[in-house]
Amino acid sequence: MSKPYMLSYDLDAPGQKYDQVRDTIKNFSDSCIRLQKSFWLLRSSLTPDEMTDKLKEYFDDNDRLFICEITNNRQGLASEDEWKFLRENIFID
Repeated sequence: MSKPYMLSYDLDAPGQKYDQVRDTIKNFSDSCIRLQKSFWLLRSSLTPDEMTDKLKEYFDDNDRLFICEITNNRQGLASEDEWKFLRENIFID
């Protein structure tokens, strides 16, 4: 069963593997959206540990990654299209 997650990362040095990180995140789910440069919301059947294991090969010791399951209690400033995607794909009631 898939759950909604937020995923944020910071690749701290030039020449990082941004494309590989992005492609790996997209493979976690068919339902994902990048709301900010390094901030994603997605729905996945993978656990945070499994997602971390898949991303680790693209991170250096000084890079950071945070993955957290999220609830339906949310608010923010996003476009109408982004909220529509979130309601239909991430925060499924």
